[in-house]
Amino acid sequence: MRKFFTLLWLLFPVAVLYYHFNQGQIQVAREKAHARVVTIRELERAKEPDWELILEEYDKLTAQLPAEETPLVRHQIRLAKAKARLAMLDVVGAITDLTELLQEAAQIHGDDAKATRAIREQLGKAHYYATYLLKTNGAAEEEWRPFAERTRQIFRYLAEHQDPTALAQYEQRVEAEFAKTLQRKTQ
Repeated sequence: MRKFFTLLWLLFPVAVLYYHFNQGQIQVAREKAHARVVTIRELERAKEPDWELILEEYDKLTAQLPAEETPLVRHQIRLAKAKARLAMLDVVGAITDLTELLQEAAQIHGDDAKATRAIREQLGKAHYYATYLLKTNGAAEEEWRPFAERTRQIFRYLAEHQDPTALAQYEQRVEAEFAKTLQRKTQ
């Protein structure tokens, strides 16, 4: 029995070194990334968020993640970046990013996965913002109509693949989000 404990005691440093140079480095990178996420959340909650800085922080976060990180985490970061772009009213950039992200997420996670639904909902909001901005700035109907139609299609898809009352709830949430954005811009 004494030999067993001695052998265990002698092999303990080997196990620690193995963990340190394999999974330990990945865990350290994840903990640093988590600390950066906490910082980003604080920046987003500020009274006057600096969205350019927040986008830079998201880029740093993406670079800081371990290479073995799951695609879901990377998709969530890209979704958060698109939300920041929408808050800056960079609607065209957000729509482009979200369209690419939706295609990738649908291939990897499936059409009805929670992450894919969140991306699709944000894409619907982006099209709604584009419609509203074009209409309020006096654009011709030919310019804003495709965005309005795409918004309708996205929300209808989301509603039909969930429950009958979901479409109205999504539209109310989009209108509330847009009203918040307009209030921030006018203050």
